[in-house]
Amino acid sequence: MEIAILLLIWKRPSHVKKVINSLRRVSPKKIYISSDGPIKDNLKNKELVEETREIVLKEIDWDCEKILNFSQENKGCRIGVSEGIDWFFSYEEEGIILEDDCVPTEDFFYFCQTLLKKYRNDNRIWAICGNGYQNKRNKNSYFFSRYIDVWGWATWKRCWKFYDKDIKSWRDNKNLSEFKNIFENNRELKYWNKIFDDLFYKGIPDTWDYQFQYQIFINSGMTCMPYTNSVENIGFGEGATHTTQMPILPNNNINEIGRIELPLSHPDKIIRSKDCDLNLQNIFYSGYPTLSIIGIKLRLKKLFFKLRKSFDF
Repeated sequence: MEIAILLLIWKRPSHVKKVINSLRRVSPKKIYISSDGPIKDNLKNKELVEETREIVLKEIDWDCEKILNFSQENKGCRIGVSEGIDWFFSYEEEGIILEDDCVPTEDFFYFCQTLLKKYRNDNRIWAICGNGYQNKRNKNSYFFSRYIDVWGWATWKRCWKFYDKDIKSWRDNKNLSEFKNIFENNRELKYWNKIFDDLFYKGIPDTWDYQFQYQIFINSGMTCMPYTNSVENIGFGEGATHTTQMPILPNNNINEIGRIELPLSHPDKIIRSKDCDLNLQNIFYSGYPTLSIIGIKLRLKKLFFKLRKSFDF
């Protein structure tokens, strides 16, 4: 692998070891490792952070250049991750970004490497994602989306330079017709308005990725997403910062991994797939219409899950 890798780590030693095993298959020549610091006065957290760093330094045992950015203080998800990516792009023009709980297949690396080169100078394309959550085959290897998924992804410095963790332009943009016209329906508009209002006015949640999604929206950007997933998120559950439980979906296939056939088959035209984006919107964002059959089924499924959990001892 000639493309530089940014590995974002913190306090999950067993998880990061699996990520490194996947990196070993392609043996990248240059790996940047950025780690947030331990929580103050939390001895257990400090031990986990130190253990995670030790494992990374020990397990990356092939011939490669390792560049380190280990913080001594805890900055949190929003600042810790975004500053880590800032640091990466202060050295590199493009690269692949992995968090310590996202385990990619070998296909993922070649998918990113190929498309980073193909769309390097195309300002319409803002990122390459390892997952598209369609779990189906298509004559093309990937589709174009207005959404970004950061469970294993790649981008360019030309795009990241627009990143603003505080989305300072939100107050001016939220009522513009150009922003409202991005969305297919009022349900989707309300969803994103609330997300960006919370970030701008309340500073919640403590995350970094919605801010990059915002830049993609307001710059009419698109991402490349494969029809089959190539990254498994192993971070759900105890110890997670945000993904404390697997999303409840009509079919629990969020982590179903497929194969990206090589060489890649590229779409004939650079046009966003409205059908695929509707699936992503329904699964991850504004959700299925409340009175739709699938919406009713999901509400019943979530109610059953809550009841079962409340009776577990």
